[in-house]
Amino acid sequence: MLLDRDLPVDHDASPVARADEEDRHGGESVMVFRLGAEWFALPTLVLDEILRLRPVHTLPHRGHPGLLGLVNVRGELVICVSIAQLLIGPMAVGDHGRLVVVRHEGRRLAFPVDEVQHLRNHDTRALRPVPVTLARSASAYTRGLLGWQGMQVGRLDEDLVFAAMERFLA
Repeated sequence: MLLDRDLPVDHDASPVARADEEDRHGGESVMVFRLGAEWFALPTLVLDEILRLRPVHTLPHRGHPGLLGLVNVRGELVICVSIAQLLIGPMAVGDHGRLVVVRHEGRRLAFPVDEVQHLRNHDTRALRPVPVTLARSASAYTRGLLGWQGMQVGRLDEDLVFAAMERFLA
């Protein structure tokens, strides 16, 4: 009978087995996004959702220019910050950008980006060191560089990025 046969030697038992294998070999899923001309990546573990841009309601007497205001995400008011302010300096996101909603240590934040290209897997062992010529502000938050479609993508350190964005709220 067909179901009584032994499995082939190279058969993966389940998608979970493949994911465990990726983890053992340093695999990681990241979201690749663009700010101006620069490309960055954050792990998909912090990603809640990607939405069309929506109006940001500014807050009176906001302290830091990186704090943009509040944005309505499915009926919940979420703090909107400028990750661009942190990484490359002041810039305006185009009308066709996206709003990325992330969660880290229980805090939900949103930030606008020019483009979200896609989610991809990469081997964390293949990260290249950040050259000293990279903009000082971005390099402080970058774990390393990964190659993607002939470009260098800065793999951000999510702990450092979120800690810095939390300072926007102080």
